[in-house]
Formats: sequence, C-alpha cells, structure tokens
Amino acid sequence: MRKVFFILLLAVLEMVLILASLWSQEETETGSKFKPREQNLLIDIPLTIAEDMLINLAGNGYWRLWGPDSEAAYFTADSIRNNLNPRVWDFEEGQGGDTFLTNQFIHPYAGGLYFASARSNNISFYWSILSSTFGSLTWEALGETDSPASSDLINTAVGGIVLGEILHRLYIELDKGGIAGKIGASLLSPTDRITAAIRRYGPEESPSKIRDASLALAFSWINASFLENNDEVTSWNKPSAFIGFDLVYDNPYTAHSKTPFAQFDLNTSLTLSFPQIYNFNFIADGYLASWLLADDETDQASNGLTLHFDSFVTDQGFLDLNNGRENLSFNANSLDYSVKWRHLLNNVFEFSLKTHLGFSPWAVTDYNGGVKKDDYYLYLFGGNIKLFFELQQTKEDGGRKNGHALSLSLCFYDTWNLPNTPGLDVNTLFLFSKIAYSFPLTDRFSIYVADNFLFLHIRPTGEADVEFPDTTRWYNNAQLGIKISF
Repeated sequence: MRKVFFILLLAVLEMVLILASLWSQEETETGSKFKPREQNLLIDIPLTIAEDMLINLAGNGYWRLWGPDSEAAYFTADSIRNNLNPRVWDFEEGQGGDTFLTNQFIHPYAGGLYFASARSNNISFYWSILSSTFGSLTWEALGETDSPASSDLINTAVGGIVLGEILHRLYIELDKGGIAGKIGASLLSPTDRITAAIRRYGPEESPSKIRDASLALAFSWINASFLENNDEVTSWNKPSAFIGFDLVYDNPYTAHSKTPFAQFDLNTSLTLSFPQIYNFNFIADGYLASWLLADDETDQASNGLTLHFDSFVTDQGFLDLNNGRENLSFNANSLDYSVKWRHLLNNVFEFSLKTHLGFSPWAVTDYNGGVKKDDYYLYLFGGNIKLFFELQQTKEDGGRKNGHALSLSLCFYDTWNLPNTPGLDVNTLFLFSKIAYSFPLTDRFSIYVADNFLFLHIRPTGEADVEFPDTTRWYNNAQLGIKISF
C-alpha cells in the first residue's frame, strides 16, 4: 500500500504541475505575460538548493519503498554525524551491493536533475556544476546511513553535467508542444517543471532546435559469451525486444558557438529478454565550444571541444543486488577534440562523418570473474576514439527526407586503473560497434535492420594471481523492425 500511495502521490503532483503550466499558458493567450527568464541570484540560488533537497527527499522515499537494502535509507542523527566526517569517505563503501546500472547511470541521472535545477533557475552551465556537486554531497551525507562513497560523488557530480544539460534543453523543446509535450517534458526533467510552475516560466517562443529524431522498435536476437582464461564459458542465446532512440540537437556541421551544448548528439537503446536479461546503451556528446571550418554547397564542417558521457550495461536484473552475475559493462566521461563533417556526394546522397579523439579521465568497469566470482569495480583513465559514419539519401534540392540510410558507429577505449584506488591493477579494452540500415516505406516509416556488438577485455596486471585471470566478454544483438522518423 505504501508503494501504491507513493506512485499516486507522484502522479497527482505531476498533473498539478502540468495543469499549472496549461493555466499559465491560457492566461498568456488572454493578455497576461509569463515572467521573463532573467537572472536574480537572490531567488535563483535558494530555489536551486531547495529543489536539490527535494530531489534527495524523493530519492530517500523511493529507496525506503523499493531499495533492495532499504534499511540504508532510514538515516538518523548518528548516521548524519558520522557521514559528515570526511575521514570515513572512501571508494569502497556504498558500492559493493549496488548494480552497475545504479552506480554508473542512476547516480549520474540524479546529478542531471540537480544540474537541470540550477539551469532552470537561470544559473550558467559552468556554475551549475556546483549544484550537482552540492546535491551529491548532501545525499551522501544526509540521505542514507551507509558511509559516503567518493566514487558515487564523482559519478553523480561529473556524469550529471552532460545528462543535466541535455535534460534541460530537451525540456525546453518539448514544453513548446501541447499536453503530450508538456507531460513528456515533465517526466524528462521534473525539476525544470517545478521551477516553471513556481516562477511562472512558460514555453519559449522559438523554432525547434531538434534537427533529427528517430525511434526504432524491433525484434532482436541476443548472442553473448563470457570467457575466462580457465576456459569457463557462460553464453546467452535468446530472442528479445529492442527500442532505440537517436536525436541530433541543432546542426552539427555548421556549429559555431562558445555556448556549451548549443549542439549535441544523443543515442540510447534498451534490449530486454526473458528471463530478465537487458542491455542498456547511452552515448552522448555536446560541444563545449565549436568553430566553423567550411560551409559551402558541397561541404559543411565544424570542429571543437566536446564533453561525452557513455554508458554500456549488459546484465541480469535491474536494481536488485549484484551477486557476482556475469555482465559486460563500461562507463566513461571524456573530453575530446571533435570534427563533424557533411559532404554532398550528388543530388541523391550525402556522406557525414563525426569523429572524436580524446582523454577519458574517469571510466569504470566491473570485474566479477575469477575463482570467487567477486565483484570489483575498476576505476580507470585512458584514451578513446569514436567514429560515426552515415550515408543518407537526400532530396534533389538538398533537403532531407526519410530516405535510405546506412550508418556505422565505432567507439573504442583503452584504459588503465587510476593510481591509489582500491581494486585490481588492470588494462581494459572496450569496443562498441553498430551497423544499421533503414529502407523507407513512407515519409516517416522505414524498415530497420541493425546489429550491435560490444567487446570487453580485462587483463589484470601487477601482482594479480591465478584467482584473477584475464576475462574476455562479448555481446551481439541483431535487430529487425521499424524506424519512425520525427
């Protein structure tokens, strides 16, 4: 009953906020005006702090009802007093029982909500990093009884930057729509909706900045193998369901701006099989600053610095405790130099290339191989190279349509363990590749054929003994379905 009440309460609050937005919009049509989005730090900062604490309260309530170790959510004065002592903070506490998805995506998503709260309250991109840091610090110290984990703080504060800016900008775009758009915007970035309802901010009157968006729905087949050098193999081979979403915000080939994330690319997908096996991929990058290289009838190109957040999780079970399951998971935050180039081959086809090369100061993977099958979170740094090719059909006048499209994506990481962090000394190689083809049926619908492949190799170095052999894991997912272009 408590769970039902919690869900109903959230649903009611959601509808109240949406109705408040619709009421404000109706007032505007009769002559009243929305308040302009102007910075007023005397309001912006206190409201951001209040919204951060509200997020923590909601997270604490959720964990009490659904958390696999819900007793950790029942904080006390003693637990708060202990957690406020920086000496108890380390990389090991708070991570051992959580799934990779919880630590490496749910924490960054929470950081994104903190970040979006600041952005919705007129605080700049770089200053909003303080909001995700403050939200994470207060959660770790006040929201649970477990000793704070430094790794969780980094995942939340750093990963939340990319997710938060994307949430904020997509909220603004969706909020321009009708009731469906407002519901979607509210679900996507609830802190933006709360700020808008309190401060009577309405939808922005501007053209949509979403350049391309598509949704793929497909039947798929999973093949996976988890091999260790003692020849022990675990394999998956079963049917599944696939959903994928691609979005391009603003024109990547003519980007020329010092505004962070004035242009970004997003690709995310989820594959589910029963008994429950899932693969979740999230790949995003946004320009921190960009400069135009070329813009003529046949070539358009931009270059600049990009910030990346990539998460690949293949596992069994979503948020239940991780008990040494086989999985293939990798997560990275990166700063890259990027070039995005579009070339018009003729009046029929265009070729595009987006290439990224840079440094990954914070990457994480999970080693749960060896004799004991224990989990070891590995904190890594290294380099990455990412390539995205596409051959796209165009109209004769150079405009875009739902034509034939062939794309190839490659993301490669080579990483080593961070100095002075607990766990194994390792060298890790990770590869993600995707090839996809869409055959148009109408201006909006296409037949969609694709194949995703993930490869992870972990090689313990240093003084690793026979209990920690090399592990090699791969995952393949072939898809056949439809793609809907928006």
